Parts: sequence; C-alpha cells; structure tokens
Amino acid sequence: IGILAAAALPRFANLSGQAQIAANQGTAGALRSAVGIAHAAWIAAGASSSASTVTLDAQGVALNSTGWPDGGANGVNPDASQCVTVMTTALVSAPQTVSSGCTDTPCYLASGSGSSCLYQLYSGTTSITGRTITYNLSTGAVAAT
Repeated sequence: IGILAAAALPRFANLSGQAQIAANQGTAGALRSAVGIAHAAWIAAGASSSASTVTLDAQGVALNSTGWPDGGANGVNPDASQCVTVMTTALVSAPQTVSSGCTDTPCYLASGSGSSCLYQLYSGTTSITGRTITYNLSTGAVAAT
C-alpha cells in the first residue's frame, strides 16, 4: 500500500493547480464570449459612437465609443471599480470580482492600467500567482495566463 501511495500521490497532488488553470481559462472564455456578444449587439444596433450601453440578459453593459464594454471608463484609464463593473455586468454569473478584499473562492481582484483591466485570481485571501485575465478595452481582446 505504501508503494502504491508513493506512486499515486504525485499524480493527484497537482490537481488543485490544474483546477485553478481550468477555472481561470473558463472565466476568461466566458468573458471573451460576453465581450464579443456585447460588441455584436452594438454593431447590430447601428454601431453608433453615441450608443453607450447594450442590454444583455436584462443587464445594461456600458460601452466605449468603439463598442467594447468598458464599465464607464470611456475606453481609457479604467480604475478598479470600472474593471469590476465590466466583469460583473458582462457575465451573468460572474465570480466574485472586487477592487479590494477578496473573500470568496474563486475571486478576482481587479485593477486598471492604460486601456486594460487586469483580473488576478485569488483563492480566498491568497493570490494565485500567474493566474490572471487581461481585458483590453480598446480592442476587446481577452487573454488568460
């Protein structure tokens, strides 16, 4: 039994890391889809720079002048609260996304810089190093690491 445990334990020890990767990639994929749907709704409505919101699942999503969700940041220099708004309005069942003090698992701590929002994955109050989602408000690009 000891030999079997010694051989099997390393295979199961890394499952939490793989689960974190999968959760992060799944959330990034959902955000990518929601951003694309919001942009498509903006185009379908006439692609007007004056259209500042679209409604997805009875939720208003704020858009910038090029039709990308921006949480009211007008496409540049989003602050953490605007990045929180992007995630929580674009995703119907968004994971807890906050500008400070993660408490749920999983949780994303949001920050803004330049024309991007950065979402750092947390497990409770512990940051999961290297597990982030970046959303570019200018291009609609969503990337996960």
